[in-house]
Amino acid sequence: MSPNPGDPYASQESPYADYNFLVELNGSTVAGFRDVSGVNMELQTVEYQEGGVNDHVHQLPGQFAHANVALQRGLSKDTTFWEWVQTVMSGTLEKRTVVVKMKSDFQGDSLWGWEFANAYPVKWSGPDLTTGQNGMAIETVELAYERFRKISGMPE
Repeated sequence: MSPNPGDPYASQESPYADYNFLVELNGSTVAGFRDVSGVNMELQTVEYQEGGVNDHVHQLPGQFAHANVALQRGLSKDTTFWEWVQTVMSGTLEKRTVVVKMKSDFQGDSLWGWEFANAYPVKWSGPDLTTGQNGMAIETVELAYERFRKISGMPE
């Protein structure tokens, strides 16, 4: 298969070739991360004690809840990502759709991941400062979001 020039995996020269996950904002790849955690959801329950029933408490379904998603050990060569983080951290809430795609192989033949709707950064941690990095290194960025969905398929 010949490499696609628009494919961020097409060349080991890509700034994100060594990262397991690509992060997209507005359809453009803006960062690569080694680890992603916090992708989960939980159905909360509400206890209901029925009068006269002494042998158990009813557990009724409540609302869905989810943790923040944490993107860890990353690199961004695109100022769009950093500017968004700075804007939100300085007090202007900008919610965006964030797509996190997992690399299935080095040629990008199969991608899957998640789309986080109305996401915004709530925490950013910088890395230890070292020389030799060409781009903005990120230890952790945490995103709050309203909902997510799994995406899968082949790259375009």
